[in-house]
Amino acid sequence: MVHTGREANYLAQLGQPVYAPSAIDFSFLDYDVHELSDTQIKKIIEDFGSATKRAIDCGFDGVEIHGANHYLIQQFFSKWSNKRNDFWGGSLEKRMNFAKAVTDKVFKTAKKYAPKDFIIGYRISPEEIHDTVGYTWHESTQLIKTLTSEFDFDYIHLSLPEYNSKPNDSDKSFAELFQPALGDAIKEIIVGNIMNESDAEDAIRYADLVAVGRATLIDPQFGLKIQEGRGNEIIEKISPEQVKKSHLTPGLINIFSDPKMEPHLSGRESIYDLHQKGTLDESVIKNGTGASYNLDNFKK
Repeated sequence: MVHTGREANYLAQLGQPVYAPSAIDFSFLDYDVHELSDTQIKKIIEDFGSATKRAIDCGFDGVEIHGANHYLIQQFFSKWSNKRNDFWGGSLEKRMNFAKAVTDKVFKTAKKYAPKDFIIGYRISPEEIHDTVGYTWHESTQLIKTLTSEFDFDYIHLSLPEYNSKPNDSDKSFAELFQPALGDAIKEIIVGNIMNESDAEDAIRYADLVAVGRATLIDPQFGLKIQEGRGNEIIEKISPEQVKKSHLTPGLINIFSDPKMEPHLSGRESIYDLHQKGTLDESVIKNGTGASYNLDNFKK
């Protein structure tokens, strides 16, 4: 479950306001960002509860609270993007409050409506360091320790560029550094550039579970092939043929065929001609995409 906060560029394309913890002029955005009011923040927290209830009603096995990848929960935790001086920002403890409030709402909703084996996880980017520092692993492990001490999470998911990534000030991997904050009962998931069976086998040495994203977009049978002893058959490069076989959505095709997209799919050069800037018109808005496409050759 996610609220994108300042990253809601589609709303901006539609001419609608985009909100974040603080009204900052982000140089990498071509639209204004407005500060959330206390009332709006509380409404978003309620919406996380509503989303949890919908997942339960639809028969989902669980939900993951998305506190990573520069989306709203991370924006509240980051001292770079959160300039507030109220309950929702300022000190490290106050910058944790939004994540705690969202988590509390999700757990209370699950307790009321979900079966006892309903799974709840939390995803986090271990550090936010670019030209500025939003937080380091020293702070994010404190957040996770706080969350796991107050809530009975099933797992914590580290969002990483490389599954074995390390911070600049430690010889240990992020996976190792976060484990003391989890205790014995909570599982750890890692992700990041796991593109074949060998990567997966190495990654599982660092954590309890391994998540695979881009490799599965290229070859949806990634996990099945490993399970059946056919890991050598995994397709590791995207191609027009794999776009069709994987049934990628127009949005994903447009993103991953963009030469500027990072992290990218291996073999992306073969699908550059599928990239279109597109225009927003009524049919595009109705279909919920941000671009117009002519993908007749890629239909099933």
